[in-house]
Amino acid sequence: MEKIIPEWDLSDIGIFCYEHITEKIKKPFTEDTMINIINQQSNWYDVLQAISALRKIGTEKSIKYLKKIVIEYNGIKKMDIQASGVLTIAKLANGVENEFLGGLLLNKEYKTKWYAMAAIFYKINNEALPYVLEYGMKKIKKSKNMPESGGLVLIYLAKYAHENEQSKKIFSKVNNDIEEMNVKLKQYLNNEYPNIFK
Repeated sequence: MEKIIPEWDLSDIGIFCYEHITEKIKKPFTEDTMINIINQQSNWYDVLQAISALRKIGTEKSIKYLKKIVIEYNGIKKMDIQASGVLTIAKLANGVENEFLGGLLLNKEYKTKWYAMAAIFYKINNEALPYVLEYGMKKIKKSKNMPESGGLVLIYLAKYAHENEQSKKIFSKVNNDIEEMNVKLKQYLNNEYPNIFK
């Protein structure tokens, strides 16, 4: 874990994405084309490149199509599609869809929970709070065996719900074996929230 909170710009898609769309599948590099590729779902890699392209050329119009594919895509590379999809939603929505992103933490069809949390942190606000809190109560039992997304869940709850009784229960569980926590995460929590994490 190089950085505790990801610092992504999400706008640089690279030349390869553009070349794949325009040269390999010979489609115009437009928002409507990317939406059509996503809707057709004929090839998972084309879908993945279209999702990435929308970070550069997409608008709010694309969000409803991205939300649909993030939940419903059943291809062999489902997790790649889900992860890329939530990051693109985060970029286009600018914090407005954080409630949706939070809801993915509780959705059994959505597998890449860390990316949902990372997407929330792209333009962080308290809109995802009820979902993050419920997910944290279900999944965080102690420091040693937290889910991959656990660190971001703890930071989010420390920021937005440090006085919430359920948050306090989660923090108490973690503090019971905090020496077992990832060293970088523990240092971050101790530095940023010394009154919560011991």
